[in-house]
This record gives sequence, C-alpha cells and structure tokens, in this order.
Amino acid sequence: MINREELFGKIWWEDLNGPRRFLLETAENLSGGKSIVLALPKSVPWLNIMRDVLEKLLRKGTQTIKVVYAENISAEPQEFVLKNFCANKDGFRPYSKKAYAKFLAESTGIALNDSCIWIRNATPAQIDSWIAFIADYQNFLDGKRGGVFLLETNYPLNFKTGVEILSYNEKISGYDSFAFNIFAAADFANENHLMKQYLAELVSALTEGDVEFGAECIGRSDDFLKNPEEVFGDILWEGKFTSGKSTDDIEQAIWMTQLKLIFPLVETFRRNFIRQYEDQIKNASLYISAPEEVEIGQLYGLFNQRRWLINENDADDLEFYREVRNKLAHLRTLPFDELKKIFEKNSRH
Repeated sequence: MINREELFGKIWWEDLNGPRRFLLETAENLSGGKSIVLALPKSVPWLNIMRDVLEKLLRKGTQTIKVVYAENISAEPQEFVLKNFCANKDGFRPYSKKAYAKFLAESTGIALNDSCIWIRNATPAQIDSWIAFIADYQNFLDGKRGGVFLLETNYPLNFKTGVEILSYNEKISGYDSFAFNIFAAADFANENHLMKQYLAELVSALTEGDVEFGAECIGRSDDFLKNPEEVFGDILWEGKFTSGKSTDDIEQAIWMTQLKLIFPLVETFRRNFIRQYEDQIKNASLYISAPEEVEIGQLYGLFNQRRWLINENDADDLEFYREVRNKLAHLRTLPFDELKKIFEKNSRH
C-alpha cells in the first residue's frame, strides 16, 4: 500500500510539469548518448522517489544502468571504469590519465559502451576527478556512440565542466512548488474548493518553495486550517524543517492570504446586493451618482434600521460581510469558523 509520503513524492516527480520535465530531459540526454551532471540542491524533495522515477525513465533506453556510490570507490575514476567496465585491456599502457579515456573511447565490445554509469554522493574532490575524466572520454569518442555517465552533485559548480549540466534550480521554479501545493491540497484536504485553495495559498506563503515542508502542512490540513500558527510551530519543533519566519511574519502571511481570497468575495456580494436592491438604494438619501459606488458600510447603514426592506437572509449576510470586510481592513485575521462560513457561501463544492 502506498503511504502518504510516497503519494506526495509521486505528485511532485510524476505529475508536476517542471520536476517531470527535469527528469525527462535527463533521461533523453543520456539515452541520446550525452553524459550529464545533475546539479541538485542540498535538500532534494523525496530524493529516493526522484531516483526511482528517473531510473524507470532510463530503463526505457538501451543502456544497462549501473549505480555507483562514490564512497565505495577508492580508485581514480579512470582506473575504476577500466577495471569494472572493460574486460579486454590487452595492449593498454597507462602513461597518463587521458590515456585511460582514449583507450576506453576506442575500445569495442566492452561493457562500458552499453552502460549508463550513475555516480552518487561524490565529494567535491571526486566530482572534479569524475568531471575531468568524463570530459576527456567524451572528447575521445568524437561523436561516436559510447558509454554515458550521470553524475549527481549537491555542490556548486563554479567552473566550465566540459560536460552538460542540468540544474534543478534552473529547471524547477517557484510556480512548480505552488502547483504542488494546489495538487496536494486538492487530493488530501476534505474541504470545499475555496478552502483547499486557501490551504494551498497559505502553505505556499509560509513554506516558500520547500515542497516537503508544504506537504507536511497539507498532510495535517484539518488542524492546520484551524490553527495554522500552532501547527506550523509544531512542525518546526519536530526538527525536520527550518524557517526564518517570526510570529509577526506568520500572522502577516495569514492576513495577506485571507485578504487575497476573501476581499473579492466581499466585493462580489456587494455588487450582487446592489443589483438586487438597486431601486431602494436609488431612493435613499445616501445615493450620490450611481448605486454601484455605494460601499458595503454605507449599505449596512442604510438597511440596518430598515431591515423590512430586504430579505431577512440578505440582511444577515450584509451584516456578516460587513464584519468580515472590517476585520480584514483593520489588519485582523478571520477565525476558522468565519473562514468556513464565507467559503461555504461561495463554494461550488
């Protein structure tokens, strides 16, 4: 049975365009005969799932995939490749490092030629050595088909490598993180569509692109929606994630998210109300030039003492929307029960 963590990881790496395209481009380059340096951030969301998805994509090609953990390699890259992927070493004389690359590039009938060697967890020193060897090997191939290398690195590359680099940070944007939160909220929250949108927007504002942190918040959606400050703090206290946000920053994020989603709903109510009671508004002393200019506070002032002029439910809604508008306008946030009420009034479910 797939657990929640795996489901979140599959949404990120299989359903989202940016992450999915990042892995597809990697697989297409390798299947096309190019070696790749995969430049990853220090913390890769659901790294094991990323590797599983990429491996499945690579298996659609013709190469044999060989995963190598760099910490298990004591030899230099060229020596390791020669020993493990070239059975026929007759006539080879290792007069230089480049000689290895030349010999391997010119050899036929060896395992290397049909292999994709995937190097993981290399140190900065190993990365330099591997990149230098891969670049030499590609140069000696001179366009011929040979083996390919996939080098994972979490370290910055501040030099020209001679090997094609695919960068996570360049290929995957903040929009992908937001899209993930929308997808995850849609799948895992039990609320109406507006509350799910609010959950995704608020999580995005608080976690700022950390999709695993966002997934943790969304995974606790019921509690998070009722008390986002407390649940956000609880998750931080557990120690897996960090945030530089102060209490004021968190409150500001909640208020901004509510303002963004709720003010348009208040405005929609105001316009519909004016349209329905246009004649009464035109006859009122507060009418100046056009009914559509009357603010919700003025409408409340007009009909609060004349509730018999409008439907009872409309009168209650007018009072409710006025209170919502005033709270947000005065930098106060709405409690969960009021959020739920306004979203239910406007949701298509």
